[in-house]
Order: sequence, then structure tokens, then C-alpha cells
Amino acid sequence: MSTVREQRPYWALFVALGTAAAGAFVALRASGAAPWLTGALYTGLSVVTAVVVLVATWRYRPKGRAGWYLLGAGQLAYSVGDSIHLVRNTLQGNSAFPSAADAMHLAQYPLIVAALVSFVRRRAPSLVDAGILAIAAGLLSWVYLIPLTAAEGMPAAARAVTVTHPVGDLVVLVIGLRLLRGGGAHTPSCLMLLAGLLAMLAGDTVLTLLGDGATGIGCFLWLLTYALLGGAALHPSMRRVDEPADVRAVPTSARLVALAAASLLAPVVLLVQYQNGETRDVPLIAVACALLFLLVLGRMAGLVADQRRLAVTDALTGLATRRAFEERLRAPRRKAPFGVVLLDIDHFKRINDSFGHPAGDRVLREVAARLHAAAGPGVLLARYGGEEFALLAPGAAAPQTAALADRVRAAVGGGPVDLGDGVLRDVTVSAGTAVLPSDTTSPDELIALADRALYAAKRAGRDRAVAAGALPPEHVATITHRPAPDADEWPTPLPRRRTRLEAA
Repeated sequence: MSTVREQRPYWALFVALGTAAAGAFVALRASGAAPWLTGALYTGLSVVTAVVVLVATWRYRPKGRAGWYLLGAGQLAYSVGDSIHLVRNTLQGNSAFPSAADAMHLAQYPLIVAALVSFVRRRAPSLVDAGILAIAAGLLSWVYLIPLTAAEGMPAAARAVTVTHPVGDLVVLVIGLRLLRGGGAHTPSCLMLLAGLLAMLAGDTVLTLLGDGATGIGCFLWLLTYALLGGAALHPSMRRVDEPADVRAVPTSARLVALAAASLLAPVVLLVQYQNGETRDVPLIAVACALLFLLVLGRMAGLVADQRRLAVTDALTGLATRRAFEERLRAPRRKAPFGVVLLDIDHFKRINDSFGHPAGDRVLREVAARLHAAAGPGVLLARYGGEEFALLAPGAAAPQTAALADRVRAAVGGGPVDLGDGVLRDVTVSAGTAVLPSDTTSPDELIALADRALYAAKRAGRDRAVAAGALPPEHVATITHRPAPDADEWPTPLPRRRTRLEAA
């Protein structure tokens, strides 16, 4: 029953009713209705939205529920501010500015920013891009926009409140855009959330630029924000708003150009200020230049780290590459011994020839996953070749290395692999082991010995592990190449899964 209830479009109903309430507010205000009536309608929708967000978060229990609870807390803070404003300004006629209502309204900004940061951190770990854009936008706002909103002679408290709104709006906008562009799924809930934030920013901007004459338009946009926020929380896809992307987004040329332009903005503003003979904002601009410089360095370091990660990680299996394995193998070590296990998938060529390369890729991914699950902590796993894998076990002597080889070999052969379209096949591996320093003191020779032991396992019938230390000396000396594939038939295949149509 819960699944059925979740599929009902409560979110669409809330958005529709919220939009209708926003339209009713504008109509009542234009008709000259009692201020307490319009104020009650506005405040009521604000409170209902806060409750809906908090209850929906408790109901759906998303993994990143902290962000949704922060959004609900921010909306609740704004609702308290609306309630105070309704009582003081509308019912008591007290229009002093600023007031406790303004403090509660401003409290919404850090909560919204914390919520968005929580979402972005789960979707795409880097916030450097958002930081660069936020500093550039904040600098422009401080130098050019805020002087328009804060008149000269305004009391310090009033000026602080007036200035905080556009700065908070810009920070929310920048992080919201990072949420949109940072990877992850663009679910209906995510899009409604971002649309609600844009409506909020539009309402603030209209009121800032046009003054009290645009109060009706601004309030309509704010009420639309409530409707969209409640709809985003009620939509079942809210569980996936912070769902991380499968791969880290590679910066596009357009993004790099935008970041470069944002980074150059501070020195350009400084130059303009110098040409105009203005020095009031020079210290702030200098700090912005320093922060942008540090963030750009951080971005470059992140790109280098990403390239390093791509260079040492196999794209198909997610294991280390052969290069990374060999670097670790040849790295200076204080502790010995350590063991090496080389594995090769038996009859892998037949999988590709019989079922195609996509099936072969599925086998490689599944074998890698089983090796990772069975190897245990501290063991380095790598894709050594096409269908070859290598394990490096620090501190493992010959008995532990042999046990590791048997464990991972049994794990790979412990169940059939789905090749696609319901086709199941048993997959096995052969393994060869060698240990330093009992078998050799040279890392290169260690790999050669493990490789020869692997060949011996293949010759002995496959699906087994052979230790280099157990090979006769003459056998080790003569095996220098892989044995030719034999003509063994596939093991008896498991029956193909029947589709529902076939079962019927």
C-alpha cells in the first residue's frame, strides 16, 4: 500500500494549490482586501510548506536527509519571520526596520546554503568551481549592486540587513547552479527545487530594483517558491536529489572559459576602480584576488589528481592498472615478505568468440568484483592484462599467499556469471603465486616466477593455483611461454533463464 500512496501525485496537487494561492494573494491585494487576510494567506502557505518539507523528509527517508531537513528548517525560520511580520506590521502597525522578522528571514540563507552544499557534496565532491563563481559574483554585487540597495545615511543595522539579501541570493544562485551542473540525476524533484530557488531570487531582485511598487510581484514569486519547494519535497524522486554521478564530470571548454573569466573578474574590477580614482573597495578586491588565486590552484590540483586517478585505474573494472601495480611492486619496502598472485580467466577467448565482447566485459567486471570481495583489506588488485589479474599482498609469506590464491579462485568459481540475455556460464580462473624473498629477491623475477606458476596451473587442467616454490627447478627453467589452447569443451552450461513470456 505504501508504494501505491507514494505514486499518487501529491506533489502536483501541492504545486497547483500553492500557485493558486499565490494568484489569490495577488488578486486580494489588488482588490484592497483587509491586510490581515492577505497576510494570513501568505504566512499560512509559508508555514504549510515548512511542515510539508519536514514531514516528507521523515516519510521518504532519503540517504541525504540532512540537506532536506536543513531546507525545512530554513523554510521554518522564514515562516517564523513571516508570522512576526504579520503580527507587528499588519496587526499592530509597527513598521520599524529592521526587526526580529528580518533576523528570521536572514537566518534562512545559511540554512539553504548548508542544504545545497550537502547535496552538491554528495553529487560531486568538488566545490571549487562554485567557490570561484561565488566570489566573483559576490564581488560584483558588493561593488556595483549593493550601493543601489543601501542608501547613504541608512542606519548600520538597516544597511546590514539590506546588503545581506543580495549577497545571500548570489551565493544561493551560484551553489544552486553547481547542483545543476555538478553531475548526478536531474530528477523532477531537483528541477523543482532549483526552479523554486530561482523564483525566490527573482522576487528579491524585482523588489530590490523596482522598490515597493513591485511588492505584489515579489510576493507572488515568493509564494511560487513555497509551492515549488513543497512539490520538490513531496515528489518521490527527492530521494535521488543528492545521488552521486557515476563518474566525475570532466570540465568542458565552456566551463573552463567561465572559470577563467570569473578568475579575471577581480583584477578587472580593480583596474576599473583605479581608472575611476576609487579606493574604497580596494582591500576587498585584493582579498578576492587572493582567494580566487588559491581556488584556481586548488582546481588545477584537482585536475591533476583526476588525471592521475584515470592513469592508475582501469576504466572497465575499477581496479588498479598494470602500471600502478608495478609501481607498488617496485616501491621500497621495509617489511618483507610479500606475495604476488597472477590469475588468468580460463577459456576467456571462447566467451568473446561465442557471446561477443559485451559478454566478455561483463565477465571481467564480475570477476573483478568477486576478487575484490574475497581478497580482503590491504591487498592491491590490478587488471594486469586483457583477462589477467594480479594481486599484491604485503606481509604475506608462502602459506598466506597460497591461501589467498585459493580463496579468490574459489570466489570466482563460486557461482555462474550472467553474460546477458539470461545466459549463465560458470567462469573459473587459474592462479600462480610467488613470494619475496623466499622465491627470489628481485621484483621482476618475482613476476616471472608467478607467471610460470600460472602457466603450470593451465597445463595441469586449469581452475587451480600453483606456487612457484612447488615447481621443479627444471620445470621453472623450461616454461617460457603460454601453453597452446587445448580442445577442452565447455563445462556443462546452466540452463538459460526463461523470460516471463516463455514461462507463460
